[in-house]
Amino acid sequence: MAACTQQRGSFDAAVAYLHALDRLNAHQHTFAYAFGHGIARAKHLLARLGGAQRATRRCVLVAGSKGKGSTSAMLTAMLSAAGYRVGLFTGPHLHTPLERFAISHGGRWETMSEARFASLAERIAAILGCWDRPELGLPTRFEAFTAMAYRWFEEQGVDLAIMEIGIGGRQDAVNLAEPVLSVITNISLEHTQILGGTIAEIAWAKAGILRAHGSAVIAPQTDEAKRVILAEAHRLGMAERLYFVEDHCTAKFSRLQAGGGQWACVRVHPSSPLVQVMGTSAELFCPLLGHWQLENLATALTALGALYEQGFVAYAPAIQAGLAGLRWPARFEILRDAPLVIADGAHTPYAMARLRDSLRAYFSGQPRHFVLGMLRDKDAASILKIIAEDAARITCTAPPLDRALPADQLLAIWQTRFGDGHGPPVMQISDPEIALQRALDEARPGDIICVTGSIHLAAQASRWLRARE
Repeated sequence: MAACTQQRGSFDAAVAYLHALDRLNAHQHTFAYAFGHGIARAKHLLARLGGAQRATRRCVLVAGSKGKGSTSAMLTAMLSAAGYRVGLFTGPHLHTPLERFAISHGGRWETMSEARFASLAERIAAILGCWDRPELGLPTRFEAFTAMAYRWFEEQGVDLAIMEIGIGGRQDAVNLAEPVLSVITNISLEHTQILGGTIAEIAWAKAGILRAHGSAVIAPQTDEAKRVILAEAHRLGMAERLYFVEDHCTAKFSRLQAGGGQWACVRVHPSSPLVQVMGTSAELFCPLLGHWQLENLATALTALGALYEQGFVAYAPAIQAGLAGLRWPARFEILRDAPLVIADGAHTPYAMARLRDSLRAYFSGQPRHFVLGMLRDKDAASILKIIAEDAARITCTAPPLDRALPADQLLAIWQTRFGDGHGPPVMQISDPEIALQRALDEARPGDIICVTGSIHLAAQASRWLRARE
């Protein structure tokens, strides 16, 4: 706090101050603390910042285990191309916290300025300096980011705010709003030490973003997750306002686009409200690679149909233009050619299996070298098992984060579970930049290098390769 007040207006000092709200090894750095009174703290902090009456009621909440960021970005892009001023709050950021706060209008994107970020951080420092809700504890960094997002979108007068939930949903700080629509993307096992060890428990946490007087779009789910979501919807009395994506829209892979991206054949059920804006069929270009992105596309389109019934209209030309102009880094992002380097933030077994399947579909028969780094709370053993099915080589490394799983521990998991001499060669290089350089040096024509396991690792790979261009 002292650093922030001594260097008012300094963006770097503001970032350092907000990061310091999560003190390592302190009580308020734990998930139990964050989930205990996180919504109440974020609400009160937002009120002290000036409130956000419009933004917290004209918003879409997006929860899920995987795909929520891409789905949110697609929905934002399509609505923006239709002329709406749309706010987008996502996380984690790749290079700077400013990426978490974006507004798109007419296809043009802008992030929060460094000056506005520093100003909001300064106000937060002043508020926390005389915090009047000690029984709640002090807000965390994510709660501060959440309050900043809602407040900025309010100041900017957005027509709609698309808000990505952080972890879970029911107790996540972003869930302080009363959304016009809730969206739940695919649910899989993740954050099990926080949300629970079963799909049912995790689905219950995600279903916390449903509202009694709201509507919701539900991506394809396992039977277990679907039962939990339906039960919660019935409890709230809003089950008839659930839009199950498979009942409204499907998107199937058509072909790859030279230079990047893919084409999808989209089919819309005649009874879906989506048919009013795009008809029963279309071929759409999606700049995001990965077969799973087509499920995200179908989810975003179904959400567009649900919003049409609430007065938000985006017709086919806006849908096409919005998607065509979308960029969403570190999601099956091709960083360079010869050798081909792909960065993807897959960090759950489900996401890694989808990444594996897409690599098989796009690059059948080409050797694949995985540079893998993960955080401590991820299922490293399951992810290693999935990668081992196709890997020519695996290099264990570590993302540039305090919560990273050390490379030697990742290698030890491999040796304990799979070190029987039958899998691919596996090595340990703790420094991710050295690990990637080694992979580049050893690559042969036709090899694929995939940097994955953490979005933070994917971001570092992107920064490092760009600096070498």
